[in-house]
Amino acid sequence: MRSNKVVAQSSRSSRSRNNNNKKNSNIKIALIFILLFVIVIGGINIGNSFASPKIKGEVIFTIDKGSGLSQISSVLKENNLIKSTNSFKIYSKLFSDSTKFKAGQYKISRPISMKDLTNLLNKGSNIDVGVKVTIPEGFVITQVATLLESKGLGNKSEFLNLAKEGNFDYEFLNFKDTLAMKYKLEGFIYPDTYYFYPDSTSEDIIKVLLNTFESKVWDKLKTASNKNGYDYLQLLTIASIVEKEAIVDNERTKIAGVFLNRLNIDMKLQSCATVQYALNKEKFSKVVTIAETKIASPYNTYRYPGLPPGPISNPGMKSIEATIKPDSNKYLYFVAKGDGTHYFSLTYEEHLKAIQKYQK
Repeated sequence: MRSNKVVAQSSRSSRSRNNNNKKNSNIKIALIFILLFVIVIGGINIGNSFASPKIKGEVIFTIDKGSGLSQISSVLKENNLIKSTNSFKIYSKLFSDSTKFKAGQYKISRPISMKDLTNLLNKGSNIDVGVKVTIPEGFVITQVATLLESKGLGNKSEFLNLAKEGNFDYEFLNFKDTLAMKYKLEGFIYPDTYYFYPDSTSEDIIKVLLNTFESKVWDKLKTASNKNGYDYLQLLTIASIVEKEAIVDNERTKIAGVFLNRLNIDMKLQSCATVQYALNKEKFSKVVTIAETKIASPYNTYRYPGLPPGPISNPGMKSIEATIKPDSNKYLYFVAKGDGTHYFSLTYEEHLKAIQKYQK
C-alpha cells in the first residue's frame, strides 16, 4: 500500500510539474509576443519621427551665423520641415556632417526628406539675398502693403485687393462670414523678416506670408480653438487688440485677461485701438476723441458689444500666446500711466481715480 501511495504521489507531482512547465511556457510565449509588439510599435513610432511632416507649401527661413545643431533643429521644426528635433539630430550625426551646415537664407518646398534637407544645409543658401522686408508686430495690413510698395515689391492697391477678396487655399481662411471684415487676411500676416525676389508678385508675397503663419502660428491657434469658449479667429482677434494696447511684454497676459473678463460678462470692450482701426488709421494715436467713439462701424467696440468682425492688426507671437494663456485676474479696466505701463482697476470708481491721476 505504501508503494502504491508513493507511485500516486510521484504521478501527481509529475503532472504538476508538467502543468507548471506548460504555464511557464505560455507565459514566456506571451511575453515574447508582448516584447515583439512593443518593438514593432516602437519601431513604427521611431520611423515616423524621421518622416517628413505632411504639410505642403513653400517656406523661407534663415539659419543665423553661429547656430549649432540644436538651434538649427529648432528652426526646422518651427517651419514644419521635420517632426522631431531629436530625430533630426540623430540623423545628422549618423548620415551627414552637421558641423558643415551653413548659415543663410533657404527656400524650401515642403515636404522634404531628411536626406535632401541635410544635403541642402551642407551646400548652403539656395536663394540669393533678395529684398529684405521686416514686418513689425502690430502692423495693420495697409501698413504692410505700404511697406512692400516702398521696397519696390508689388502694388499696394493690388495687394490690398487680394487681402480683401483673394482666394487662398488655407485651412485657417475657411471661415464663413467675411462680409463685415475689412480685409480677410488681416491678422494672418505674421510679423517677421522676409526676403523676396525683386520680381515677386503680390500673390507670390502673400503666399510666403501665409505659409509662415501656417508654420509658426496655426498649430498653436488650432489646438487652443474652442478650449475656453473662443474659436481660433476670435482668439486671433483678441490677440490683435492686445498687440495694439500693450506696450510692455509683461502686461500682455493681464490685458488679455481684462478683455476676456469683459467678454465673459457681456461688457463692451471699449478698446481705443478698435476705434482707430474703424477710422482707417494706419498709425494709431494714443487716444481717441468722444466723437470718434461714436463712429458707426462694427469694429467700434465702444458702440457695439462683443468682438469686432476680425483682427485689427497682425499680432506677434507674444500677444497670441498671452491670449491663449491669459492672466487669471478680475480686472475690468486699465489706463495708461504714461511710461508704457498701465494701471489696472477692478471697479469703475477706481478706474476714474486712475484716469484723474495718470491722464491729467
